[in-house]
Amino acid sequence: MKKHILPLTFCLLFVAACHFTGSHDDKQPQTAFIPDSLWTPTGNAQLDSLLQLAAVAPQDTALAKLYADIGDEYYYYHNDFQKAKEYYLKTNTLSKELNWNEGRYYFAAGYTNILNIEGLMDSAIVIHQQVLELAKNEMNELRVAIVSSHLGNCYNYKRWNETALKYYNDALPVFEKRGEKFRLAHLYNLMGVVYGFMDMNDEKIAYCEKSLEIFNEKPDTMNRAYVLNNYAVALTKRKEFEKAENCLIEAQRIYTLHNNKYNLILIYSNLIEIAREKFDLDKSEMYTHKMIELALEFGDIESICITHRSLAYIELYRSNFNQSEKHVGAALETAIEYDLPEEKMKCYRILSDLAVARHDFRKFLLYVQKSDSIRDVLVSETTRQYAKEMEAKYETAKKELEIVQQQAIISKHIMQRTLLAGSIAVCVVFLALLWYMLRLRTRRNHTLAEMNATKDKFFSIISHDLKNPAVTQRDAIQLLVKNDRLWDADTLTDYYAGLLKSADGQVELLYNLLNWAKIQTGRMTYSPTSFSLSACLRSDISLIRNMSENKGINFNVTIPENALVTGDSNMLVTVVRNLLTNAVKFTASGGTIRLDILSCRDAVRHDSAASCTIAVSDTGVGMNEEQMRNLFSLDNVHSGHGTAGEQGSGLGLIVCKELLEKHGSHLCIESEEGKGSKVWFKV
Repeated sequence: MKKHILPLTFCLLFVAACHFTGSHDDKQPQTAFIPDSLWTPTGNAQLDSLLQLAAVAPQDTALAKLYADIGDEYYYYHNDFQKAKEYYLKTNTLSKELNWNEGRYYFAAGYTNILNIEGLMDSAIVIHQQVLELAKNEMNELRVAIVSSHLGNCYNYKRWNETALKYYNDALPVFEKRGEKFRLAHLYNLMGVVYGFMDMNDEKIAYCEKSLEIFNEKPDTMNRAYVLNNYAVALTKRKEFEKAENCLIEAQRIYTLHNNKYNLILIYSNLIEIAREKFDLDKSEMYTHKMIELALEFGDIESICITHRSLAYIELYRSNFNQSEKHVGAALETAIEYDLPEEKMKCYRILSDLAVARHDFRKFLLYVQKSDSIRDVLVSETTRQYAKEMEAKYETAKKELEIVQQQAIISKHIMQRTLLAGSIAVCVVFLALLWYMLRLRTRRNHTLAEMNATKDKFFSIISHDLKNPAVTQRDAIQLLVKNDRLWDADTLTDYYAGLLKSADGQVELLYNLLNWAKIQTGRMTYSPTSFSLSACLRSDISLIRNMSENKGINFNVTIPENALVTGDSNMLVTVVRNLLTNAVKFTASGGTIRLDILSCRDAVRHDSAASCTIAVSDTGVGMNEEQMRNLFSLDNVHSGHGTAGEQGSGLGLIVCKELLEKHGSHLCIESEEGKGSKVWFKV
């Protein structure tokens, strides 16, 4: 069953939703997209025409907008919130499929209204903050203002009045500048609602009058009825009962014109209040019976409580104490069953008045105590909400102050640096020649030192990367010399072809190393491109396979043919080659080496979001903890002998680490002494 919202809050509910578009997603609710190929007539001509259009419309942005219109129709004119949510979610799903941001705004505008009704204001705020960033990124000033007003609505529901006003005031100048007068009218009314919550009745009346001045141009719209009701509540507080009653009767006419029975409940509730203030018991009773008829039709529990309380007051004023007690008892029973604290408090007040009328002062004190106890709880909750708002504002102000302080520090540092630069400039004028000579000599020495260091490292890498292939070729040539007279021409031809292929791989390897040397000396920049990893590694895999076969090691490769990666191809190939060479070096005969490349982009699908994991594993000698700790330390560069006596520079993994850092990646290593190692990275 739906709960009836208190008059001001209920008015806010509908005003906040009207004619703004916004957006959603903490995670946004998802629903499977199902076209309305089948639909059931509702009996409402306007709604049925929209549903019929949706049933035959193509899946484009027009259909997404149509779903939003159907959601609005269910929400504003039929008060069917579940159906409205269903169509708002369809708007969101289709808009995402079409990548249509406008649809996200429509979705958020409608869906968050229902979240606010359900008390999920924080979720609604998250949705609007996301689309606010979207609007800012689009540099759409009007959209930013609209979403800001929606955020104000959410905080309005939370009763964070000052925060709500802040967002409304953010939107106000944009609407004024762009001449959006009907959006201004809505905003004026919303600001009036907030001022009403803040007990600033004169300000509320002023903003309602501003809103009505615009909406009077369209006298039969429900938007005008919303404002009239809000205005009437403020006039009632000012004791201007006749004027307030006229506003409510006009709002009643508009709602009746649109067959909006649900909002008539609110009108009758306020008319009952005015009639009671004027002590017109007959009118109060008439409006109460009209209200209870609608409340029962909609299953509106809180409104049913209100009507029972109204009848209790009427009978109390007529001195029909037993009838009054019967009605207030029914109201109290319902309030207790559905946990409506404000209604319980008001029922106890009526019971206390009834006890006074009966001169039963013991019961009077009892009911006053119960009423005050509930009031204290409500006040405590209001205070807690206010404290929460103040805490949020304090944190915001604190962060803003920290930003200002940081900016001041930065400005101070900039000034100090400017003064220091000026002082240095003055000194340079006097010491220019000496400074130039010293700088020239220092630069030359530094350049020479860097060149020597790079040269040393370069030659170490060359020895590391070329030694094993060279040894393999030497062994192959020895075998060729030994069997020269034993092999036939075809066998020799195949063997020469293999040697040539191996030599080609070594030549390519030399080129790659020279390119890396250029990078170290600043003569080659990191140049990422999208390339086929399998194609670039083909010659190196062949070279490693020859080395493995000569050593009696199993070499398994798993790599998709269409695998694409983004990076510097020379650098990545050097990394993979070094890892494979190390694996061969430290794996004994009969062992296994694996190269696995997983989850790459497919050259056909072009999935740019995918990453690629490249892993080299072996069943070799592995490493202990101390070796793992010193693996990337230049001060502890040491390479042990391989399982076949191979010697390396110990710089291979350091080289790999440096090259991967240029890709924003890093090496991950798992190793256990005597069981082997696994090295992998992602690009």
